[in-house]
Amino acid sequence: MFVQRAVALVAVLCSAKAHINDAEQKAVNDDSRFVQPLPDWIEPFENHTKALFTYITAGEGRGVAFDWLAELVDTFGHRHLGTAALEDAIDFTVERLKADGFDNVHTEDVPDLPHWERGDDLAELIEPRRHKLNILAVDGSPSADVTAEAIVVQSFDELNAKAKSGKVEGKIVVFLEKWSGYTQTVKYRGSAAIVEKAGGVGVLIKSIGTFSLYSPHTGSGARGANVPAACITTEEAEMMYRMQERGNKLVIHLNFTSREVGTVTSRNTVFEITGSEKPKEIVLLSGHMDSWDVGQGALDDGGGCAAVWHALLVLKKFGVRPKRTIRVVLWTAEEQGLLGAKAYHKAHNDSDETFFFVSETDQGAFRPKSWSSHLTFSGTTEQMKTYDDIVLLINSFGVPLSIEPKAEQGDVTFWAKEGVPASNYITEQGRDYYFYFHHTDADYMTIFKDGDLEFTSAMYATLAHVIANMDSW
Repeated sequence: MFVQRAVALVAVLCSAKAHINDAEQKAVNDDSRFVQPLPDWIEPFENHTKALFTYITAGEGRGVAFDWLAELVDTFGHRHLGTAALEDAIDFTVERLKADGFDNVHTEDVPDLPHWERGDDLAELIEPRRHKLNILAVDGSPSADVTAEAIVVQSFDELNAKAKSGKVEGKIVVFLEKWSGYTQTVKYRGSAAIVEKAGGVGVLIKSIGTFSLYSPHTGSGARGANVPAACITTEEAEMMYRMQERGNKLVIHLNFTSREVGTVTSRNTVFEITGSEKPKEIVLLSGHMDSWDVGQGALDDGGGCAAVWHALLVLKKFGVRPKRTIRVVLWTAEEQGLLGAKAYHKAHNDSDETFFFVSETDQGAFRPKSWSSHLTFSGTTEQMKTYDDIVLLINSFGVPLSIEPKAEQGDVTFWAKEGVPASNYITEQGRDYYFYFHHTDADYMTIFKDGDLEFTSAMYATLAHVIANMDSW
């Protein structure tokens, strides 16, 4: 039935607006990487996956994921753990999933999650002139009222060197670290305990991002420390460094009312298309429903949620009944340390299900525009070869996408460590543009451009369809 529908749909879409423009089509024609021969085993999937791809990127599927996400984030805003907004958004989503007709729509409780509440936090430069600093406290930061001399350092090495000579004792440390990729740079956001051990009484971290329009970022990293911690703008971190270099004494007043308020229970959201032959073998797609308490949480990670939802919706619309179960989980409490995924993994570890493939998208659901866009992959050499064959199929639709081996796979790392083939999606925008807005007040729907959610959704629909129906790895 699916093949018949797919062939018919391809005919209908002949008159649809192409999903790539003339310049992009020329680039496809001129680049041999787009026209590599497909392996024999993948050819039976070519026509119907192309129909899926075309429907989403150039047919009636255009704009569907955007509208779904816009309604969610416009209605509920950001969805911070412990807030009514998060739980109401989950309830709203569950009702929509049931209306979509998915199988096994339900939530699973995740108890005993840390609940931190942002207060009315103030940071003010007192000397050499009075100036209110633009900050966002780091998750876990305690309440505090501290006035102290400040010292600006550019690295942990510099902090340690100054600590040995007693220059950190009793001071507020301001980090002006260099960007060296998110994985490395984000360690500075978790520096509160290090500063406390060095004798410091507070820490302000240049926001973990690649660009700033006077925009502080937030995130996790201060839990367990007894000194206040916040991110500040790049502009003000650099300003205070220049002041220090001119010999000015820096004095800062911190008055934080943010605090821990116990624990809460939240929920993972689950829905699927049940497999026809191997229902206990799971192909998992995922994103996370929670966000920080700034912006709308559209980028991080509403876009990922919308893309995998739409991928599954289109498969269902096309009448697909895959051999294996294709399941989507929208995680909770990701921002506090992958806690929703960790709980789900633990709860399902002893079940009679086998996870055949696991994936997530949480670094920007953007359209791939260059070969630096890639799917990370964790698995055996043979499994990676099979995955590469599937990516060749996506390439044949004019999509620049490559594979990058990587052990760390975000929320699905727990399965990857057990040898389950795992993947995450990262575009070139996910290395730079994404961090303009990540964890800031600017995380709004406006970030997404035409084609972003469509291409991400189409890519995941293709991956899920092929992997759920292929013979084996």
